[in-house]
Amino acid sequence: MKNLKTAKNLQSEETASRIFHQAMRLFLAKGYHGTSIEDITQAAGITKGALYWHFDNKDYLLRRIVEEFEKRFLDQMIHVVREMEGGALDKFEKYIRFNSAFAYYNQELCVSFTTLAAELVGAHHEVEGPIRRIYKKYQNFLSELIVQGKREKVFRKDIDPKLAGLVIIAFHDGILLQWFMNKDEIDGKAYVNAFKKNILNGLMA
Repeated sequence: MKNLKTAKNLQSEETASRIFHQAMRLFLAKGYHGTSIEDITQAAGITKGALYWHFDNKDYLLRRIVEEFEKRFLDQMIHVVREMEGGALDKFEKYIRFNSAFAYYNQELCVSFTTLAAELVGAHHEVEGPIRRIYKKYQNFLSELIVQGKREKVFRKDIDPKLAGLVIIAFHDGILLQWFMNKDEIDGKAYVNAFKKNILNGLMA
């Protein structure tokens, strides 16, 4: 009986994971508003009843993507960088490495979040608040890093940390999208190095 229950739980988790990843793929391909429940159930090979057993509605799937991005990418990145020893340059290097590795292994999550943010911010959807809060947390983290670099006199003293944080995020989102669109033609390592070089050239004292 215990083995049967375990097998059913694993099957349920596998189904929920399949629904989530198919929804994420479709939101990326068609946009949130362009994706229907029928699209998701067909892609996942399930009935509507099975979807609603695992997820309340399409909005719940959207919120899950936003929550996963914050928890698995942003919160983990902030923790890793803050906990490491070293100066601002060391931490910035760590930020770039973590960022690049996570995006490589979690392409759909990263690009989905970025494109959904572009689609939904300003559209008066209830998820706009959480998306704005996540970007603000990201900006504050980068600003904190830049303030440290200014204090250590490795970053330029005339830089506005908050504004620079926004510029780096904007640069990062564009870099991520272009990599996703052209990854078959891009040398990933060279691309990351170009991103790092251009950012640091603007920051360095």
